[in-house]
Order: sequence, then structure tokens, then C-alpha cells
Amino acid sequence: MRSLIFGYGITGQSFARYLLKSSIDFDIYDQSSVDHPNAFTALPDRKKLESYQAVYMSPGVNLRKLYPNNELKNFLYLTDLDVFFQEDHSYKIGVTGTNGKSTCCMHLGQLIENSQILGNFGIPLLDKINSGKQYSIIELSSFQLEKMQQNFLDYGVLLNLRSDHLDHHGTLQNYHNAKKRILQSKKSSTNNDPFFIYHEIMGKRYQGALSYEHLVNLPHRLEVCQLGNGMKIINDSKSTNLDSLQYALTNLPKSAYHHLIIMGDPAKEQYTNLKIAGPSNVFICGKYSDLLAKKVSHPNKLIFCSLGDVLQHIKSLNHKSGILFSPGHPSGKDFKNFEVRGDYFKSLAKDTFDG
Repeated sequence: MRSLIFGYGITGQSFARYLLKSSIDFDIYDQSSVDHPNAFTALPDRKKLESYQAVYMSPGVNLRKLYPNNELKNFLYLTDLDVFFQEDHSYKIGVTGTNGKSTCCMHLGQLIENSQILGNFGIPLLDKINSGKQYSIIELSSFQLEKMQQNFLDYGVLLNLRSDHLDHHGTLQNYHNAKKRILQSKKSSTNNDPFFIYHEIMGKRYQGALSYEHLVNLPHRLEVCQLGNGMKIINDSKSTNLDSLQYALTNLPKSAYHHLIIMGDPAKEQYTNLKIAGPSNVFICGKYSDLLAKKVSHPNKLIFCSLGDVLQHIKSLNHKSGILFSPGHPSGKDFKNFEVRGDYFKSLAKDTFDG
């Protein structure tokens, strides 16, 4: 019998590699056209799904929207996390939260020897089954936690809970319920200190050479860049929700920046009004600028079509007063992801002010 890959994004493509390696024939369903002989775009009903030996479900698939009458109630499918639980022999550490997941995973990866960082962080789980690493540090989204069958994590970390992904989960309670599934791990914590987590996992205090100030942070998270002409920019493209934007505004000294640039798709948090205090100017740009302009309150708010137009305007002001690029929203239709967005901002700023 054949299996089905449901959703063909990054995880879906890792399913394909896994099934090919296992000599399992498969079809692919995706809403978009996929260049594969066994791919189709017509939404399968329950009868068709039950005709497959197994259905491998991608985490970002929104089953509530695809099957609004709950047609898949009690239907069993597999996620990449379920497969990883079944086959991988490493000690599994899961990290989730509204903000700080990637940073926590990156810091733990520096403290824990013979470890690998997987999941939402960037490397698909199925590409690293039994890779030889003793510890697997897995960044987990609410989508992954919502869909997994059972929690077989050895250690789970819930960093924080705010409002996020309401466009997917429907309600704040649904979102929080998905995140809290990580607390069903064999052992769990809500402490965000990587040295504490290390102690909990290893049963001893960290004795290595690293201290807090030595831990390397992620690119695109409050990344300070000094341009050749004296202009300072802060690339915080990883700011994809309002909580991370507020973190930047609260924790950066007011002397660090004068201008704030925000952009991206506001749909996932479904807010109505965002009052911004701190920066002298707030610039809104991109494909969602008109929608954002209706939601954002600031006495000196300006709207532009593109990021390039914003930077050219700031250049015309002719003073070197710092720019904070903290979009506060997912990239949406503006960019492929926050990494592309952040790299583009840094390159464009360099061209604009150093050129």
C-alpha cells in the first residue's frame, strides 16, 4: 500500500526523503501544484485518506480550515515528531514558547556537548534520525505540539506564553493548550535559564568555559551593525509578533535608535490597536502597510510602499540617529521568511548609507 504526504513544505519534503530511503511508495497532497508524478491538489476526503497505509501530516496544515465540519475526528496520522520518537535513540529535549525558542536552543547547543539542534530551528527532524548525536535539542512550534500523538520527550521547556498564531488555532486557549502539551514530557520546566536547564538534564552544574556573556546569540535578533558612515542599524527581523517587538522597545536604550521600521502580515494575532512609545518616528512599509497603518498608533507615523523607500527617506533627513528594524509581524507576502527579510534589510541599509 502507498502512503500520503499531506502538505509539501519543508517538513513534507523531509517526509519524502525519509520515505524514499525506507523504500515506501507515496502520494503527495498540497494546495499548491507540486512537480511530482504522484502529487495532487484536490482535498482528500476521509475515505481517500483511510485508503493509505499511513498519512504523514505536515505541522503547518490547518485542519480546522480544511475540514470545518470536523470530518477527521479521531483519524490517526503521523507527524515528523511521532516518527522521530519511534526511531531515534538520542536524549530528546523539546523547547517551546511564544518567544525565545531559537535563542534557548542555540544556547543549549553551545553548553551540551555531542548535541544537535533540530525541528522548527531549521533542520528537519527526519534528516537527522540516529545521526550519532547523544542529545537532540528540538525547537517545537504550537503546530507541531498540537498534532503529535504522544509526548515522548525526555525533557520539555515551556519558556513563556503570550498571544500568537490565533489565525491558525482559532482561540488563545487552543494556542495555550497546544503549547502546554510540552509539560507532559518525562521531565519539564518553565525556567528559561540555559545553565539551569543544563543542570536539570545533566544532573550536575555546567563546568565548561562558557558564561552568559560568551553565549552566541542568533542572527536577526537585536543584531547591531555599524555602517561605514556612522549610522547604526539594529536588525531584529526575527521579531515576528508583537511581544518580540515590545521586548525590543523595552530593553533597548532609547539612545540606541531614533527610527522604528515595522512591516509584515498582522493576521496571526488579530489585534485592533497597537500604541507605540519610544521612537521619534515609526515607519510602516510593505504589502500590508495600509492595514498596519489602521492598527498602529504613534504621533509621527509615516507610510511607505517599500523598505527601500523608508531608508531613502531616513537618508534624506541627513542625521545619523539609529534605526531599529523590528517588524513585529511574520513576513507574509513581503519575503520568504524572516532570515531573507533581515539579510535584505542589512544589505539595503549598507547600499543606501555607505553608497
